[in-house]
Amino acid sequence: MHRRRFLLLAGGALLSACSGATQTGRPEDALVQLYANPAKNEWPDELRQLPTETQDLYRYAAANYAVLQYIPCFCGCVNQGHGSNFDCYVREVYPDGRIRLDTMSFG
Repeated sequence: MHRRRFLLLAGGALLSACSGATQTGRPEDALVQLYANPAKNEWPDELRQLPTETQDLYRYAAANYAVLQYIPCFCGCVNQGHGSNFDCYVREVYPDGRIRLDTMSFG
């Protein structure tokens, strides 16, 4: 069952990330900097307003870099500097555990 859940979440992450991508990117993402601290379960209000499934994908990505770093994204976000599916959700990771979210999957 654990493997099935992983595959469903990974597939959903890929589809969700790919559904919002454009070739030109989202210029507003450079202006809107949203930070989270997953270890403390601190998430921005903008994330909490998204559908539960999308929130779960961001939480999964924040906790599973070791897995998502090996899953490429095929929706053109490589042109935005994304090297893996992890990058569709997390723009930066800081030494103190905070992360800067990539808002591409906000829709």
